Amino acid sequence: MGAVTNQIRMNHRTGPLPVPATATAVAALRRLGFWGSILLPAAYLPVLYGMSGSDRTLALLVLLAVNVVCLIAGHQYQS
Repeated sequence: MGAVTNQIRMNHRTGPLPVPATATAVAALRRLGFWGSILLPAAYLPVLYGMSGSDRTLALLVLLAVNVVCLIAGHQYQS
């Protein structure tokens, strides 16, 4: 029992283990992708009504492509 108590105190003094930077970056990209895929469709209507011709088509295709990328990136996001 004494060894377990000493181990707990040692962990308590050293604090939590650091999270690798790659895990933090991946979590941030997943969060950004998830919320981007939810909020990005709100930009479709202004693009449809604010532009005309080939500019509107190109902008809409770019928005759709970005939305697909966000959907893929944010697919495994858990709050």
